[in-house]
Amino acid sequence: MVLATPRAEADAISSAASTVDTRARGFTLIEILVVMVIVAIVAGVAIVSLGSLGRAPPAKHAAEQLSALTDLAAQQAVMEGQQYGLLVSSHGYQFFTYDGTQWQPVQNDEMFRARNLGDDVILDLHLEGAPVNLAKTDTVPDTDTSAPATSAASINDETAQAKPQIALLSSGEITPFEITVSDTVNPSVHYVIRGSLAHGIELESPGDKHAQ
Repeated sequence: MVLATPRAEADAISSAASTVDTRARGFTLIEILVVMVIVAIVAGVAIVSLGSLGRAPPAKHAAEQLSALTDLAAQQAVMEGQQYGLLVSSHGYQFFTYDGTQWQPVQNDEMFRARNLGDDVILDLHLEGAPVNLAKTDTVPDTDTSAPATSAASINDETAQAKPQIALLSSGEITPFEITVSDTVNPSVHYVIRGSLAHGIELESPGDKHAQ
């Protein structure tokens, strides 16, 4: 039996450690990206699916849901190489995707369906610091699958001229925006959703201190 010299054993251990370390580094970035996407999707689904079961004020629930969905759309834009857009109205919102020639409303997707929040919830939009005049009928009727069916032709007709005010691009760029969410139950309480390339999507609740 041939015994390995101490020098040979040290070289073998060093080589094995280097191989393991290289493999670990090679998988780390992929694993992190996959985990981030999974966590974002699970969090988004949880907020969208379970939020309505709670007794949160209308504005709080609407703000948390819109913030989570916008953040999810921004992440999917980067991961899928797809351009997403968000159209905001006074009482609702709708997500779009860009097909290479024009913006198309997202359809047949429970997560990113158009949402009508009702007259009790009020949305205000600022783009790059400037207020945007929002019409009450910017978005199509709520396309909840549990509600009476709305034909695809009807949806296309109502959104043919609609374009999103906010772009969530595959490059990670986001149209700088600020959405204020309030309700008629407690008009003095505001929730603010902010979006930017530097900070991503942020939700500021009453009492939070936003760093200027």
